[in-house]
Amino acid sequence: MKILLTGGGTLGSASPLFAVYEEAKKQHKNWEWFWVGTKNGVEKHFIESLGLNYEWIPSVKLRRYFSLHILIDPFFFIAAFLRSLLIIMTIKPDVVVGAGSFVSVPVSWAAKLFGKKIIIHQQDIRPTLSNKMVAPIANKITVSFKKSLDDFSKKKTQWIGNPVRDEVLRGESNRAKKKFEINSSLPTILVTGGSSGSEAINTWVWQYLKSLCEGANLIHLTGLGKSDPAHAHVHYHQLEFLEKEMPDVLALADIVVSRAGISIITEFSALQKTVILIPMPHTHQENNAFYCANEHASFAYRQDQLDERVVRRIHELLHSPDERKKLSSAMGMLMKQGGAREMVHIIESLKSK
Repeated sequence: MKILLTGGGTLGSASPLFAVYEEAKKQHKNWEWFWVGTKNGVEKHFIESLGLNYEWIPSVKLRRYFSLHILIDPFFFIAAFLRSLLIIMTIKPDVVVGAGSFVSVPVSWAAKLFGKKIIIHQQDIRPTLSNKMVAPIANKITVSFKKSLDDFSKKKTQWIGNPVRDEVLRGESNRAKKKFEINSSLPTILVTGGSSGSEAINTWVWQYLKSLCEGANLIHLTGLGKSDPAHAHVHYHQLEFLEKEMPDVLALADIVVSRAGISIITEFSALQKTVILIPMPHTHQENNAFYCANEHASFAYRQDQLDERVVRRIHELLHSPDERKKLSSAMGMLMKQGGAREMVHIIESLKSK
């Protein structure tokens, strides 16, 4: 059986697909795997390192706001669709699986013309425009949150949680302590602005660096090219990006301050972390963050609230193990586990229909 995974532009739309691929391999499924992403997306290097056959289509953004790019976007979409047709004709996949990326739209539409089975996975609380455009032609729709069952056709929608990679669960705090020379006598705060980093979060960290490092280690992921060596403290560890070491650092962290992308929230849930979420303004992340907060699984602050009140909240949590335990337990219950296994089963069942 040939499986074509499609997603890219960010690691967020690719992460659950990585997990599905690895779960199928773990189950010894003798399937051929292909990936369609963007030409220079952050996902390309990682996918090729897994040994998957990688194809690309022109990057298309489906804008819901005015921009002069709207005038040329249709031409890029047509080019992406035509290239998608060629890819589907060449690969002849049995099942196409997407997870909310704009890349998945032309690929899924092309696959439908050739009668291929299509699965889309809705990660975020708010349905993505790309998934809305593919949902009518999809054979199966899976969702991360039970709440999202109401957003799609009940006949073909299933709640599975969000697939998470096994390696996330295999982190070891002692490895992180040794590698980054962490003071074992202090709790550890991890601050991350996502895979690309966040200027607003970085600025906040540097403004309140002394207070944040008072009685705690601080590991700060700035994003590639966004570090600033002018800021230093004996307990401060400034890093641009982590890949293989990220599970170890997550295992070490007592509190995490993070953006609210669904992939990282999925990892927080699987690991039962104590989290403060700072969503990217005016995006689906706000829905994710405040849903978590309403479920008492995290604290959430808008970016314009990123000031000393967040620092105070961190120190309150550091001095309240019971509160951290309540939050981490709720975070663990937030998302159904075993999503990768269920997705592999769904792929297999579609082929038999």
